[in-house]
Amino acid sequence: MRVSLILAVLLWMQMGFSQTASINAYEHVIVPMQFDFQDESNQYQVNILARVLLQDEGFKVYMDKEERPLKFMGNTCEALFLEVEDTSGILRINVVFRLKDCYDNVLFESKEGSTKIKDFQQGYQAALKDAFSSLQDEDYRYDSSLDKIPGKSVQSSLNSSSPEEMYPEKKIYKFGGETYWLVEKENEAYSLLANEGIEIYAELEKADKGTFIFKSKTITGAAFFGADGNLTVEYRDEDLEGVQSIIFRKIE
Repeated sequence: MRVSLILAVLLWMQMGFSQTASINAYEHVIVPMQFDFQDESNQYQVNILARVLLQDEGFKVYMDKEERPLKFMGNTCEALFLEVEDTSGILRINVVFRLKDCYDNVLFESKEGSTKIKDFQQGYQAALKDAFSSLQDEDYRYDSSLDKIPGKSVQSSLNSSSPEEMYPEKKIYKFGGETYWLVEKENEAYSLLANEGIEIYAELEKADKGTFIFKSKTITGAAFFGADGNLTVEYRDEDLEGVQSIIFRKIE
């Protein structure tokens, strides 16, 4: 049941939201180990080459199969996603690449890289390098002041009260060495707060039979409380090929 809920929530998120931004708002790119046109992982060594080319332009890059910090897992809005399309004809090898955000918006599309080299490995690598020359023209520079998916803050609602005073009945949770406050709202909903109650990390909305819809900037999935009070979040990660789980452990 929870897996079905996750899939439904992800579909709703993709249909319900859209945004565009500059690639300069992003510091990281996630590169798949296999593009749609490839028959095997890193075929023609194109994927690792793409990583190197992105790093040369100043991006920090994760491959989709490697371990990475929590905020870069799932359908994260903290990073861009690389897509490479094979547009080859009979006589030439051609490719186009795109940088997309978490809502599948195209923030950058390259020119069509092209070559007459007939050897597949040499040809695809040459075409990709040619396509990347158009990214060089963009003069990418990461700017942390630019918006991606704007974060939420509760600071404006605190007025002169401290977070401790605002949430006297908060519950304390731990995950990844960080402390989070769980605050109950109306209609059996919750907010999960970070930075000692200053920032809303995630929202939990009542779903069905003890299950909640969990929505943060980086993860959308299903959540439930165990008998021990721990909060388990399950979400679908296409990169890791299945449903992943994280647990926020109740401290007090």
